[in-house]
Amino acid sequence: MSIVGALTANPALVLRHRNLFLLSHMRANTSLFGHLIGSHPLVEGYYEMHIGYYSWKSLWRQKLRHFADHAAKPQARYMFDKVLHDGHHVAPHLLQRTSTRAIFMLRKPDQSVRSLVALFRQQNLALPEATPEGATDYYVKRLQTLSTLAESLSGRFFYLDAECLVERPDPTLAALSEWLGFAQRIPSTYETFSNTGRGDAGDHSQRLKSGTIDRSRSDYSGLAFDESLLEQARAAYARHRAALLGRADARVLTDDAHAT
Repeated sequence: MSIVGALTANPALVLRHRNLFLLSHMRANTSLFGHLIGSHPLVEGYYEMHIGYYSWKSLWRQKLRHFADHAAKPQARYMFDKVLHDGHHVAPHLLQRTSTRAIFMLRKPDQSVRSLVALFRQQNLALPEATPEGATDYYVKRLQTLSTLAESLSGRFFYLDAECLVERPDPTLAALSEWLGFAQRIPSTYETFSNTGRGDAGDHSQRLKSGTIDRSRSDYSGLAFDESLLEQARAAYARHRAALLGRADARVLTDDAHAT
């Protein structure tokens, strides 16, 4: 569909769209998050666009790229994207707009960095993330960037422990839906789309194609990892998670009995 076709199908979205950003890091259940929220009728988009956001022109670029491959939902009001890399800049003034909602999500480091090494060893051994040192460096630097970005938002964001999507999805999605003002809750089952499990759109595993939340846990026990690297990642997680929690407007945590 062209942008003209999208305009015909949903003029309110194309001309007066709102933006919804997931700001996170690789291997943090972000593909699952994108599919869950992208299955909501008010949300357009579900995978990582791999672009930066510098000005209003970037927001139009997002729509042009998205609607080149997807038909417009007639009820959608939000354009979604997830940003997982420091190379894809997001200008703070875009996140501060009243028409933008930002969600920050972190996953505990032990599983995240091991998963990252396993992924890159399958895809591209030449990249730094295929090593424990490179994966840890990415994780630590990315969390620093997210923490710095959150400082500019004056509490106008939702914080989510990534594990909550899998461990207790119903209260997690209910809390997020309430914060977003969605009358219809984000579903705990999801649609599979044209880019599900393909290319650079996110998770390539077959688990994502099931349409349901898979609670199994990958085993990386055979992957050698220096304990000093894990300690470095754990310290970064504790520090930056605490900073995000101190600024968040609302949150869902693994140790919560309920959302706050």
